[in-house]
Amino acid sequence: MDYKVISSTHPDGLTGMVRSHIEQGWKPVGSHQVVITHIQNRYAGSQFMDSVYKSEYSQTMIKD
Repeated sequence: MDYKVISSTHPDGLTGMVRSHIEQGWKPVGSHQVVITHIQNRYAGSQFMDSVYKSEYSQTMIKD
């Protein structure tokens, strides 16, 4: 059995990769995962404005 984890920085990118792997005989295992890889807090002077989050989306795949 082969095992791999595929990942993307965008959910649509992961969806496309999962579909492509399924066509090649791979099967998803469990649900997808989302991990925040970077947080940037933004300020205007000393006033907090907002936070920007970068995420990574991943899915475990197996092939018999």
